[in-house]
Amino acid sequence: MPTSTQAVAPYAPRLYQGLAEETNDVSYTPNQTTVREVQWNMANLPSANSLESAATTSWKPLIIVLAAVILVAAVAAVATPFLIAYFKTGKCPSSNSNGLFYKKTLLQHQQQVQQLLLQHQRRQPLQLQPQPQQLHQRRQQQPQRRPLPLRHLRPQPLRVPTTTTTTANLPAACSSYTTISDSTRRVSYTTFVGCDSSSFSSSGMWVRFTGSGGTTIPTYAPGTSVCGTSATGWYASTVPSSGATASGTLCYQWTSSTCQWSSSIQVANCNTYYVYFLYPSPVCNLRVCTV
Repeated sequence: MPTSTQAVAPYAPRLYQGLAEETNDVSYTPNQTTVREVQWNMANLPSANSLESAATTSWKPLIIVLAAVILVAAVAAVATPFLIAYFKTGKCPSSNSNGLFYKKTLLQHQQQVQQLLLQHQRRQPLQLQPQPQQLHQRRQQQPQRRPLPLRHLRPQPLRVPTTTTTTANLPAACSSYTTISDSTRRVSYTTFVGCDSSSFSSSGMWVRFTGSGGTTIPTYAPGTSVCGTSATGWYASTVPSSGATASGTLCYQWTSSTCQWSSSIQVANCNTYYVYFLYPSPVCNLRVCTV
């Protein structure tokens, strides 16, 4: 730390410095005026204590500002959760009012709206119904319509739409055939009956199957020892479309072969049923199945 002389030296006037240089000379003798000037200049110089106090005083405002900032930050940190909860829920977390204030406010607004509606209704003028005289005058002012001529009142003839139904030209076999109703021909019948060696004409005949035994010949191999026989007959070709006649193959299944014997037949599609042109079986114990 500098001494008092070192602290005062930078502030000494040039007169004091010149005096110090002159006092070094032995022959110099200061007069009274010079001594007074030196004393006056020394009195105006700042002391070391005043310099220290000035340095300390310059830090006080800064310390006060920092303390205020810290205090504000602490208050904000404490109050922030309460403010967030208030803005989210609309009420203070510590309050137990359960929104009574908002309910009262809502009721007040509703009452005000009802009062405004009543005032608006009162201001509207009443719509009076027209008197009978006014209605009569209005009717007279309206132009009268002429009555319709009698020709518009005559009954018009009833127009019935005509519908034409077209039926497909069915084959002749659909109107000329022999009906066979035999329940022993169904594919689930397992008792032996016989064969078709004498069931059909040797020259062939149109046959329609009906009844509980079935109405069509199966288009798959039904197996052996069913349909009341040993080797079963089934249709192995494509069935014709409606109103058409087609030729196909009638196969007889036996043991491992699904078509051990075969014969050519004809099939006619009569829209709702089929008729078959069949021949007697090649050998016995062969029979046509139905489903």
